[in-house]
Amino acid sequence: RMDRSKTRRELGLFDCIQAPCVDECPVDQKVPQYMDAVRNGDFVQAIRLTREDNPLPSILGQVCDHLCENTCIRTHLDQPLAIRQVKRFIMDQERQPVMFRQLPAAGRKVAIIGAGPAGLSAAQALGYAGISVTVFEAHPYAGGMVGGAIPAYRLPQDKIDQDVAVLEALGVEIRYEQKAGVDFTLESLRADGYESIFVAIGAQLAKRLGLEGEDAEGVMDALRFLRSVRENDPVPIGGRVGVIGAGDTAMDAVRSALRVGAQEASLIYRRTIDQMPADPEEIHACEEEGVGIFELCRPQALHVEKGKLVGLICTRTEYRSDRDASGRRIPHDVPDSEFEIPLDTLVLAISQHSVLDFFGDEQPSLTARGYIDVDPFTFESSIPGIYAGGDVAGDGPSSIVKAAAEGKAVAAAIIAAGAEAAADPEPQPARVDLREMIQRRARREYRVPIEFTPLAERSGFDQTVLGYSAEQAVAEASRCLDCHEICSLCVGVCPNMALMTYESDPFQAALPELRVDGAAVVAGERHAYRADQTLQIAVLTDFCNECGNCTTTCPTSGDPYRDKPRLYGDRADFEAEQDNAFMLLSDGAIEGRWEGETHRLSVNGAVEYASPALSAKLDAETFALLEATVGDRAVDGEALSLDRAADMYVLLRGLQGSMPHLPLVADEAHSGTRVQHPGYAE
Repeated sequence: RMDRSKTRRELGLFDCIQAPCVDECPVDQKVPQYMDAVRNGDFVQAIRLTREDNPLPSILGQVCDHLCENTCIRTHLDQPLAIRQVKRFIMDQERQPVMFRQLPAAGRKVAIIGAGPAGLSAAQALGYAGISVTVFEAHPYAGGMVGGAIPAYRLPQDKIDQDVAVLEALGVEIRYEQKAGVDFTLESLRADGYESIFVAIGAQLAKRLGLEGEDAEGVMDALRFLRSVRENDPVPIGGRVGVIGAGDTAMDAVRSALRVGAQEASLIYRRTIDQMPADPEEIHACEEEGVGIFELCRPQALHVEKGKLVGLICTRTEYRSDRDASGRRIPHDVPDSEFEIPLDTLVLAISQHSVLDFFGDEQPSLTARGYIDVDPFTFESSIPGIYAGGDVAGDGPSSIVKAAAEGKAVAAAIIAAGAEAAADPEPQPARVDLREMIQRRARREYRVPIEFTPLAERSGFDQTVLGYSAEQAVAEASRCLDCHEICSLCVGVCPNMALMTYESDPFQAALPELRVDGAAVVAGERHAYRADQTLQIAVLTDFCNECGNCTTTCPTSGDPYRDKPRLYGDRADFEAEQDNAFMLLSDGAIEGRWEGETHRLSVNGAVEYASPALSAKLDAETFALLEATVGDRAVDGEALSLDRAADMYVLLRGLQGSMPHLPLVADEAHSGTRVQHPGYAE
């Protein structure tokens, strides 16, 4: 099932983003490319592609929340691609840090407070940019929550070390056991020449239940417990342990409790299991390992005797008809349903706060939830030169992937603040074997099963999820449908065959900004126009009944029958449209409608374009302006654009080159004729 929760993106005529896994992930933009490398057995190239695009790929290959798999197009056919598992296999092949070209020293210094995912991600990007980076970390090891709280059975230490080794090779300095506000201050960092400071301290202070007796012996927060386990010095927990919470941290805590001596370990949750936000794989592992789950159960009071916890008093809950703002059903207390769970230890895994006491008199603006308020694009706080990201900023604690992505974004903002932006890379024409792709999509092929350590061998902290062999990784990567090159789900679900896929060569041009100056057209600065996607979608409107099937299946949350170029076979229908209407004419020209006006373009050696405000002749290869004259509707001083001309040129060139069978309309007003569907033509 596709994840339809994200905001609908605005898709242009030629901007259909066809890899929903890439669209979903804020850090990993090369999934199809490294899948192709693994499919071909080129593991060295796969490592390079993964390391080049991902901050912390070894860590993320083990413990990211892999939301990319929820949106994989294979969910429509069989099972989603095991993207995280393949990434894990790729990074398992790296024997020494794979490095890329580091820019010369830029003479700039940046301080990062916190060596968690956000801080390490930013440090890597800044290090490659030639910026001197010092990371200040309060603990004696790197990783933040990743290094201090995730159990070794999910994330072995050598995987953290693998990503940190890249930073060491880049010359990034990590100063351990340096606490903000104690060992250094923001003022002292500025005095030491750090022009930018990135606050990436995470959220380390656990939230509490607000019940009497929470300071009793036997009540602790999950981070304290998990850090003690990770540091091989677990706090005493007794035989009966309860964990309040339902996220991945709660799962880590309850599974770790069984591994350090608990005879009984239970999760306590006020909703049902199906509403738990943890990774389903983690929930299943808990059940497999014998964790008890008290669902529909709300903590009401702590039973404490002589300063020591002996039990948790709970009330049963139930769902009724109401839902909260997110659509989740609201649990209500069941009257007279109190009961007690006998416990020696209660672990609280109900989210965390950030400790911001080191800002002193220079306090940043905070959000309503108490986290640092930052610019949504640069992540700069209200204090100039102070950036914040990860769990300490914005909406607060989220995922490792989100934290790493924000670190990457902060680094980009800091780099951009002191350097010219790099030019966009040239578009690379896709090498598409369309027939092979269609054949691959026509076969159902289930994912290569992920194997787990037998239950009898899970008493310690060895990894429970096993990696792929080379043969398994190649087989799984071969399931990738290359939807960055062809998606066309909307075409496949259209009952009337109104949507069609056509081919278009990548096109780019530097279009001049035009302005009407009296009776002349004056060209000014240029802007880039690009249409890179090779396989495009168009709509034959005479056969579209707007049923919405294409909207339901679009992995980028678009409305293909509205967003994609709409082709008309009847002039009256065409002229009744205000925008996004096109008509192919029998003389080889194309007409388009925008804002209720008709534009016309033809190619006769040069590109000839006419709109109510402008007539222009353009070079067919470069789209350079050769001639321009003012149209009847032009207004002195008006700004004019050639973007509509480029749109029609790309569409005309693609349809003429790959869909020559499309019916054309006679170039005469109000012909009244309707076209036959090309699929039914003789």
